[in-house]
Amino acid sequence: MAQPMTVVQQTFINWCIAYSKFQIADAMSISMVSHDVGSYEALVADAQLGKYGYCTEDMVHLGRNLFPAEPGQPRRAGFDAAYALVCTELDEWLSGLVMPMNQISFPPDPAFTPNT
Repeated sequence: MAQPMTVVQQTFINWCIAYSKFQIADAMSISMVSHDVGSYEALVADAQLGKYGYCTEDMVHLGRNLFPAEPGQPRRAGFDAAYALVCTELDEWLSGLVMPMNQISFPPDPAFTPNT
């Protein structure tokens, strides 16, 4: 991204970061994501998410329109460069304590049947 970002582009990046943080924290709160995951790339691989992690198809489509590729570059290059900023921010966030252990619960065991 050769030019400085517009306010709309920066807001889009912030939205992707915030949305991903919410999805991670929500999954972490019920132990679907490890509380000590080391990086966003590891989290995406472990959760078997697509190339753009928690970003929805609509977000990716909008991002490709907001971050067009430079002439001569592959169609997705502009958005890929912008998404790298999202990944970097999420890596930094995940490198510290994201959620206190007392806020993590465990999902119910589907095999458990209470005595009724």
